[in-house]
This record gives sequence, C-alpha cells and structure tokens, in this order.
Amino acid sequence: MPADSAARELIARYVTALHEQDFDGIAATQHPDYVEDYPQSGERIHGRRNFRSILENYPGGLAGEADPSADRVVGRDDGWMISPTFTMIRLSGEGDTHTAIVKLRYPDSSTWYMVGIFELRDGLIAKATTFFAPVFDPPEWRSAWVEVVDGPKP
Repeated sequence: MPADSAARELIARYVTALHEQDFDGIAATQHPDYVEDYPQSGERIHGRRNFRSILENYPGGLAGEADPSADRVVGRDDGWMISPTFTMIRLSGEGDTHTAIVKLRYPDSSTWYMVGIFELRDGLIAKATTFFAPVFDPPEWRSAWVEVVDGPKP
C-alpha cells in the first residue's frame, strides 16, 4: 500500500537530509526518543546525538560518487528518485509503520541497498530498523529459473 503523503514527505526529508549530510535536517525528522536497530550487527543506537556522531565519524566521510543509473524514477506512485547517492526506490506502509527501500552509493563507489522499517510517533521517526545489503552478481546456477531485471551496476 502506498505511504500516506505526510509519512512520504517525512521519510523523503530524512533521506534527502542524509544525502546532503544535513545533520540538523536529519535530527528534525527524528523523535527526541529516537532509536535505530541494525539487526545484522546486533547494534542499537539511542538518540539523535549518537546517530549524528556515527554519521560524522563514518570512515572516509559519507560523500559518495554520483550513480548515473540513479538518474531515473523507479517504481510506481509509491516510488521515486531523491538523489544520486541516497536514492529512494520505494516507500510503502500505513498508519505509523512504513518500509523504505533505498539505493546507496558509498564513497568507495560500491552500491548497496538499505531497507528501513520506520515507526512514526508524533509526526516524527521514532524508531528505525535498518538492513544493509551489497549488490552482487547473480550466480550462474540459478540462470535457468530467473530473469535478471535490474542487474548490478559497477
């Protein structure tokens, strides 16, 4: 189900602020009691300040090289392009829970996908559960049973 317009706007502002490294803009989208979980590493981030510190101390910085393949809209009415480095692929949900798929382009030019489950409270992002996955080439052994619709980009 497509996300409602208020949630879409909030999460779009969040992703845009991430892309622009607008730390005050990021904080403005986060609830004062913000929590983010990274299930793959078992980490939990408590609060806006800790989240900002992680971004500010990212090894090599966060500025990534533009991804020319991201210069297009992807998906239906619940998907759109936001920026070349953090590209919103799809946003869906209802009520206070929404899921976003975002394409990331890191400073080392690697491409990853992020899936974020956002829980909203008081019109802000109160909790995020974030999964990260690198792009990889499809294995040859599956080729007889699959169609490659959007293969990895170098």
